[in-house]
Amino acid sequence: MIVPHSGDRGASRSVLVTYRLVHYTPEWEQAVSRCNSRLAKDGAAPFLLPTRAVFSSSIRREHWLIVSSDDEVRGGCLLQFHTAWVGSAAMEVTNLQSPLSEGVGNRDYTAVAPYMMRAVTRRYPRTYSVGGGSEHMPYLRLTKALHWTLKPVPFFFRVLHGRRFLSHIQPLQRRWGLGLLARIVAKVPFAADLAFEELHRMRTRIGPLRTAGAVPEWSDIRDRYGFAVERTPDLLDALYPPNDPRFHRIAVFGALGVVAVREFHQGKYFGDLRVATLVEMLVENGSAGLLLSAILEFATGTGADLLVTNQSDPELCRALRSAGWLEHASNYFVNLAPGLAAAVGERPIYVTRGDGDGLLNL
Repeated sequence: MIVPHSGDRGASRSVLVTYRLVHYTPEWEQAVSRCNSRLAKDGAAPFLLPTRAVFSSSIRREHWLIVSSDDEVRGGCLLQFHTAWVGSAAMEVTNLQSPLSEGVGNRDYTAVAPYMMRAVTRRYPRTYSVGGGSEHMPYLRLTKALHWTLKPVPFFFRVLHGRRFLSHIQPLQRRWGLGLLARIVAKVPFAADLAFEELHRMRTRIGPLRTAGAVPEWSDIRDRYGFAVERTPDLLDALYPPNDPRFHRIAVFGALGVVAVREFHQGKYFGDLRVATLVEMLVENGSAGLLLSAILEFATGTGADLLVTNQSDPELCRALRSAGWLEHASNYFVNLAPGLAAAVGERPIYVTRGDGDGLLNL
C-alpha cells in the first residue's frame, strides 16, 4: 500500500510510503525495539509490541508486524487461529488480538491501523476480534468504518457480598452522589447483603430443572450457532489449563461451566473485590438452570464478592435473567470481518470472555 506521508515530525515535504504485513521473526526484534521506544516516548500507547518473536504450540498464535518502506516497524498484532463452527461447517478462523499502530501517538502514521486491518483480512478473510471497550473507542470506530459487523456480548452480574460490592465497585464510586450513597449504605450491617439477596430472589423465574444424561458433547451443541470457536476437550484444556489454579470446571447433568476466580487489588473496575467469572456455559436445552445453581454455590464457597459473565447466546441470556442475574450495558463486543459475517448470517453466536484475549481484565 502507498500512502502520503510527511516523514518525521516537522518535515515540510510529503513523500510516498509503502507498508507491508510481515511475520514477526527474530530478525525484526531490533526494529520492534525502536518502535517500542518511539511509542513509549509518545506515551499514548496502552501497551507495547512484544520484545521477542514468540511462537505457541498448544494454540497456534503468530505475531505479525506492519513495516514501512524504510524497514521500520510501525505497528503489529497477534493472530490466533482456531477451528470454529461457521454456518454449518467446521473451518479455521483467525482471532485478531492486541492491534497496535504508531499512529496512536504520531499522526504521521494514522494510515497504519486501517492498512493493518485490511491486510490481515485480505490474508485471512474469516477474521474476528473480541473486546474493544466502548463503541466510541478508536478500534471499534475503525472496524465500523471498514464494514465489520459489531455485536455487543451482554454483561450479567450477581452480587454475593452487598457491603463489599458497594464499597469497592469503581464505576459506582466515581459517581459522586451514588458513590456517597453506596458508602453510607455499606456501613449498615447486613442491609446491603439482604437487599441484593432479595433483589436477585425477586428476579428469579426458574421453573423445574430437567436433568439430562451427562456432560454434553460439543458436537451436540454447535449446530444451534452460526459462529462459535470449537469447544472440544483439547481446546478447553488449551484455553483453561487443568493445572492453572485460576480455572475451575463445574459439571452437572447436561452442562459444563468454567469459572475463573481472581482477587483484585485497586482494580480499575473492581477495586479490591474477589470476582468469579463464568467464562464457559456449555449446556443442553433445559440444563442451564441446574448449571447456574451449581455455579452460584461454587462462587459463594470461594468467598467471591461478585459473580459476572458475558454471554451472546440468546437462550443463555434468558436463562441468566430467569436465574435472577442483573444486567448492565456491555463494553465487550465481538467484531466479525465482512467475509466471516457473510458466512455467519443472522444465526446466534457463542462468544464469552474465554474467547481471544477476553480474560485480560478478568
